[in-house]
Amino acid sequence: MHPDEPPWQVSHETIYCALYALPRGALRKELIASLRKAHQRRRSRTRGADRRGILPNMTSIHGRPIEVAARQVPGHWEGDLIKGAGNRSAVGTLVERKSRYLLLAKMRDASAEATLKAFTQRFRHVPLFVRKTLTYDQGREMACCLQGPA
Repeated sequence: MHPDEPPWQVSHETIYCALYALPRGALRKELIASLRKAHQRRRSRTRGADRRGILPNMTSIHGRPIEVAARQVPGHWEGDLIKGAGNRSAVGTLVERKSRYLLLAKMRDASAEATLKAFTQRFRHVPLFVRKTLTYDQGREMACCLQGPA
């Protein structure tokens, strides 16, 4: 109604919160019934089923040997991504848990294939005796990495 007057504008989230905060009664039921999704209670977007799907061959981080969590022996790595503004760029990080040694992997994009390729290239320069385990986060960009670097 007032496109050029920001003080007179309100977000959809504010409207939903106001509708669901109203006291119980016929007006509240009528207003909620007119919404696109007429739930009796407000549902948070952060709760519920994961919309991204399940990663194949997923192993829990708790399945790692005790020595990994204790950081007693070198050779156990953690992999993750640092994404740039608007997810237009990405850098892979590989951190050795005991020494905290960091390897950065240049990536062409944040896809699963690019992640696997970049991590594999970086790990080729790491001696075999320091390559025991590699743990990733649960992001979709790590889907190909679950099979392990070649």
